[in-house]
Amino acid sequence: MAIIATISSSPSVPSRTDAVLDYVTKVLGSHGHTVTPIVLRDLPAEPLLRGRADHPEIAAAAAVLETADAVVVTTPVYKAAYSGLLKVFLDLLPQYALKGKTVLPLATGGTPAHVLVIDYALRPVLTSLGAGSIGQGWFVLSSHVRLYDGGGLLLDPTASVPLYQVTRSFLAAVAGEPTVESAPVQVAAVEAVRARPEDPESAPLLADLVVEYTPRYGQTNENTQLTEVPSSDFHAERDGAFVLLRYCGQTLAGGALRRYDEHTAEVKQMWTSHLHRRQGLGRRVLAELEAAAVDLGYRSLYLTTGPRQPEAAALYLAAGFEPQFDVEADPESIGPLAFRKELPASNDVALKVAS
Repeated sequence: MAIIATISSSPSVPSRTDAVLDYVTKVLGSHGHTVTPIVLRDLPAEPLLRGRADHPEIAAAAAVLETADAVVVTTPVYKAAYSGLLKVFLDLLPQYALKGKTVLPLATGGTPAHVLVIDYALRPVLTSLGAGSIGQGWFVLSSHVRLYDGGGLLLDPTASVPLYQVTRSFLAAVAGEPTVESAPVQVAAVEAVRARPEDPESAPLLADLVVEYTPRYGQTNENTQLTEVPSSDFHAERDGAFVLLRYCGQTLAGGALRRYDEHTAEVKQMWTSHLHRRQGLGRRVLAELEAAAVDLGYRSLYLTTGPRQPEAAALYLAAGFEPQFDVEADPESIGPLAFRKELPASNDVALKVAS
């Protein structure tokens, strides 16, 4: 696994730039890499501005870069350029501080007019520092990043999907592997399989769920780590089910259910890959879980989703789940959003899944 240094050059707290970096850091960590942060606003101002590269804290930050295999550089856009904080830090580095390293540049800004800052302002500087490979990078509009009081963020899909893609390409470059473009999925050829959480095919689902949860809620706890429910609850012998959608050897989506009460199954761990969303795969998973629940003798489904998962709530409403809360209220004031659905007859479910 690689050691990846991240550079945060936003001078402010809270910061949408740092929120984007937090999301990317979670993706990197989910692939087993060690992430070492460099937060420039925490470095002493005087040695930064006076060019004292020998100051212990400045030297320590430079040493982090030296030992890293790859680097993620983030910046807010001010005055049509990257931040001055990043400029003064880069100026203090040795001439080839990034020699041979794979670099991913990311920027945030208030208007699309600044979208070329990465290519025309930041990339030449990274090249001059000897970067071996500079990824495509991405510019995220500030309006696509929602910050919550007390921590947590919600990325608009317009930002999260391409951000996930460029991070995935960056990881491929770090590993020395060719970037594989995601081919369109032939939905009719997607296979639904019953599995267990412990199966290797389940790993992408479980890893990405952690990436989804922790940035949104700004903390790591038993819920974001998927440990609030024993994995054995999803085994068939415990009246549970774990369903994956597979295509050409890849896991695209999945979900699980477990016993909630004598007549009700609880849906858990719904997930669709960032690269394959808005193709009806979530609805397919729900249909497969519905069929599994009928097979197990359940009469209804119950689930909860977090208040910061609007796309999940929209999916459940579209799939016929009835909200057990005031849909006009602010989700943040409710907490977990509960849904329930009565199951149709088994024959009706079989016809629905087959179609």
